[in-house]
Amino acid sequence: MSISSALYNAASGLTASARAVQVVSSNVANAMTEGYAARQLELSASSLGGVGQGVRIAGVTRRVDPILLDLTRAAQAGSQASSARAGFWQSFEAQIGQPGAGLSQALAGFDSALVEASDRPDLDSRLSAVVTSASQLAAKLNGISASVQVQRGNADAAIARDVETLNAGLAQIDTLNASIVKTRAAGQSTLGLEDERQAIISTLSEIVPIREYPRDNGRVTLYTAGGQLLLDLEPQKLGFSAASTMSAGQTLATGLSGLTVNGHPVDTGPNGAFKGGRLAANFAIRDEDGVRAQNDLDLLASDLISRFEDPATDPTLTAGAPGLFTDAGAALTTPAPVGLAARVAVNDLVLPDGHNELWRVRDGLGAAATPGPVGDASQIHNLINALERSIAPAPGSAQQNFASTLGSFSAETSQHRHQFEVTATHSATHASELTEQMLAQGVDTDAEMQRLLQIEAAYAANAQVISTADAMLRRLLEI
Repeated sequence: MSISSALYNAASGLTASARAVQVVSSNVANAMTEGYAARQLELSASSLGGVGQGVRIAGVTRRVDPILLDLTRAAQAGSQASSARAGFWQSFEAQIGQPGAGLSQALAGFDSALVEASDRPDLDSRLSAVVTSASQLAAKLNGISASVQVQRGNADAAIARDVETLNAGLAQIDTLNASIVKTRAAGQSTLGLEDERQAIISTLSEIVPIREYPRDNGRVTLYTAGGQLLLDLEPQKLGFSAASTMSAGQTLATGLSGLTVNGHPVDTGPNGAFKGGRLAANFAIRDEDGVRAQNDLDLLASDLISRFEDPATDPTLTAGAPGLFTDAGAALTTPAPVGLAARVAVNDLVLPDGHNELWRVRDGLGAAATPGPVGDASQIHNLINALERSIAPAPGSAQQNFASTLGSFSAETSQHRHQFEVTATHSATHASELTEQMLAQGVDTDAEMQRLLQIEAAYAANAQVISTADAMLRRLLEI
């Protein structure tokens, strides 16, 4: 090797060391920057005619594991989905209340008021307590039904926000794709743009799991995990119309908006193209969980109303006349109409702001216009027996008293809540572990400091080579 070759090799080494210091300093400076991928200097040996010509800087790349990144995005989407659905059932269970509280407490209060009234049927205060506790039980059912519809409405609004976020995010990624292609064609670094694009895709992946496919010119093509194209040469347009109000009778089949892509409806169910993320979870809350909860609540309300419309409970009632509990003042129809729990009300005949005829609690709602014997508690005992009578709340279900029916309803709700909580906990743990692995691939300041010491040693060695070559040239010139 000639002295000039040694000088050239050492000079290229100094250049590479200087560039390596820039990369390390950039990594350290962005150690806390979210979405920043650690940079790595790529070097290769340079040769000419089989003779070494120093080192060549091949470029600076981002240290990213695409497989781990894809797994992390999928896990985070799953965590968002299971957390949302667990939240719905937690809220629904809280509205129903644990045994001894909430709905069961209201039922116990009504039963207790009936027992006390049967001891002293002559006291208006006891009869008034029956009407008050019955109204509280009905109001509790109304409130739970209203909360279900509020949650369905919240899910519908969340869908609209997520669709808007998806459309805006896809447009941003499309713009970044174009910028990366132009910047790369101009021979400039696109690393910052790629960081920004990766961060946006990761954010959108919480809404719907996204698969990223890089192309040779720097662009990326995006698909959902279910196979729906989101972005290629241009972004797809997602469509959704939020409902202004939400009621029990509103479903996907009766006017609620579904999801469209470029105007074409797509399946948002568990096997659809948008499965697995927060978007699909909110559709499930609105169209499955909320509908199921309302139907179960309506069955409970139907059971309550039918018990007090039964001629065995109140022989004074005429055919088609409502009992103590009504469907917004009317008798129960078969099958029970959707949203019945929201309309359960105490018969206007005994309400203080209605006819205020408390004696009808004692004598029967269809009794003659004049009160009967004040000491006769037989009708009140019939009301107590209505709660104790074994009835099948739905075709094919077991016959049981109303308290047992309520207990089964509460237990089923708790089972749903527990199921989704377990899934949410597992998903959150899995997502957390993968996120930790992703962070471990980020900037490690200790490793960067060690790398800096290695660069310093390489720089000093190359400087020493140049100094030695210079001394040799000077010696030759002196000869």
